[in-house]
Amino acid sequence: MAKRFLLYGATGYSGRLIAAEAARRWGNRTNPGRSCELVLASRDRRALAELAEDLKLDYRAFSLDYREPVVRALHGFDVLINAAGPFDQTAERLAKSALDAGCHYVDINGEVDVYKRLDDLHYFAQNRGLALVCGAGHTATLSDLMLDTALHDIPKDELAGGIARIAVARMKYLSRGSARTMMRMVREQVTVARTDPDSETKGLVLSHVPVGKLERSFDFGGGEPKHGSGIRIASAANLIDTLAARHTAERREAGLRRIESYIEMPTSMRVAYQAASIGAVGFQLPILRELSRWQIDMLPEGPDANERADNSHRVVLQIEDRYRELVVDWCIVTGDPYELTARLVLAVARKVAEAASAGGWRTPADVLGLWHPLFNQGLDSPLIGCRPVRPLVRAAQT
Repeated sequence: MAKRFLLYGATGYSGRLIAAEAARRWGNRTNPGRSCELVLASRDRRALAELAEDLKLDYRAFSLDYREPVVRALHGFDVLINAAGPFDQTAERLAKSALDAGCHYVDINGEVDVYKRLDDLHYFAQNRGLALVCGAGHTATLSDLMLDTALHDIPKDELAGGIARIAVARMKYLSRGSARTMMRMVREQVTVARTDPDSETKGLVLSHVPVGKLERSFDFGGGEPKHGSGIRIASAANLIDTLAARHTAERREAGLRRIESYIEMPTSMRVAYQAASIGAVGFQLPILRELSRWQIDMLPEGPDANERADNSHRVVLQIEDRYRELVVDWCIVTGDPYELTARLVLAVARKVAEAASAGGWRTPADVLGLWHPLFNQGLDSPLIGCRPVRPLVRAAQT
């Protein structure tokens, strides 16, 4: 019997890419023997009907205003895929409705606050044998896979007391949704995971440092004229990569004492970032939030096909041991982040649906498993087109 997936937010920028990728990989109404069936959903019935007709997929239109109709709409599906931003308005509503309806939940959220709220639903999901996977998109999934591979390969005694750092390059083209996420990640402080010797809690706990306190240089890979020098400065930022990495480090019992995430920023951007953090509280005022929303709405919905073809991206993972020696220094270049997100979230959703036991909070790497040395490059791989800038081997000790 075919596994059934419901994609909410199908008419948004990322939703359309996910829907098109699913129709290509899994088939549509013209493929009656398909093993996976995707149904489109959103609140915009007209746009939904047009997209469904174009892709030859079924659809359901409903809003999230009341829980009971949403739960009824989710009955009979194996997995709910949430691509409807802003996620602070949709993720918690849909995740709770999915638990009530008895289906797994997967999303592409990139907001730290939303991730924390959904993480609190772990025990409810575990008791019902249902999986919750937050942030199954581009960088959070890729960095989680990289870290999981590194922690699997390196002996635990070498990692104990070490530091893991994730750094992502700037994206050349942004969608409106990504711009909104970046605006909401600006706070007075940055979330890091660290051990706290004064706390009764063992393992990594979430802590905060002022914006601008943590800045480092990372090698994003050179050798290509359009990228110039590979060494560029990045500033610590509120990325969900930190939160996913914390779960993976604890699952692997790695003994790391700190995890940090960074975004590459030139000098002008770092100055603006720090200035914005000073006024972060003021930006929560309704009038300023409405002004920023209006400005973002003037941007294109997202990169077009030609821009996506030129929208490569890079992710770096560094791990230092307790003596500050570099044990891992990996960099991976990807194709367009939005197309990669579509492939990754579908891969995660399918794995979740097929798993015999998948209850509770899970990270993308926990769902997908090890992909080594640079993952699987078959035609069905969600990571097709990703390649290492440097060999995925242990860093040379000096």
